[in-house]
Amino acid sequence: MDDLANPKNGLNLIPNPLQYQNVGRYIMKKLNKTILILLIIFFASCEKKIPEIEFEKNVMTEIFPSLIDSTCIDIRLMTNFPPKYGESIYDKTGHYIGVDSTKATKEEKLKLLEWKKRTLEIKNDTSKIIIAFDPIIKNSREDLKNDFEKHFPNTKLFIPKTENKTEYVLDFKSIKLNNKFEIKNVSEFPKERKVFWETKYNFLFSGVVYFSRIQFDKQKTFGILDAGFYCGRLCGQGFRIFIKKKNNKWVIDKTEGTWIS
Repeated sequence: MDDLANPKNGLNLIPNPLQYQNVGRYIMKKLNKTILILLIIFFASCEKKIPEIEFEKNVMTEIFPSLIDSTCIDIRLMTNFPPKYGESIYDKTGHYIGVDSTKATKEEKLKLLEWKKRTLEIKNDTSKIIIAFDPIIKNSREDLKNDFEKHFPNTKLFIPKTENKTEYVLDFKSIKLNNKFEIKNVSEFPKERKVFWETKYNFLFSGVVYFSRIQFDKQKTFGILDAGFYCGRLCGQGFRIFIKKKNNKWVIDKTEGTWIS
């Protein structure tokens, strides 16, 4: 029996316990390394994706100040109409051609100076301009597909089938605006339309703005939405806004008018 375990005889048929220990350590080391690699792959593949609605909220929050600047106006500038200046010119058929400003009267010249002075005063006024806004962002009532794909050639509008939620609330109060506009929730104003517009507020109220939800391409590098600004019961303008991601930031690519009253 002793000869069988003697390496000098070229025979070592009885296993050495140390060999088992070394093999066991080697196997465990390899196994732990494999498990670690598998765990890394697993957690990387399970990286949580941002839901469609949250992604859209982030984009809307980022671009909101630019949207306000592109759609809202100071009602004082809109109602500060320039005075008549000069004499109207018509062709032989009676169609209006333009104005001959060289024939402006002394009174018209004075009124133009007053208008320019008033316009400058309004522009230099640092008072906050209050805009009413409904933070519930809903889908556009219009089909934006054709306009989107016309404006962004070789790009298709993508509408996720899994996104059942059709509206969300934008936390606009946490967004810092660029200029002198200030947003108030439309719920703070009278609900009845006539009262809404005829009320004399103790602040500079300019109008109401709304924005639709944003629709994107599948790669989420381009987007489109509708907007509107109302400055009175029969006063306002609609917009179709095209946005894109440039240098890792969302910017307005173009704003087109869709209606006016």
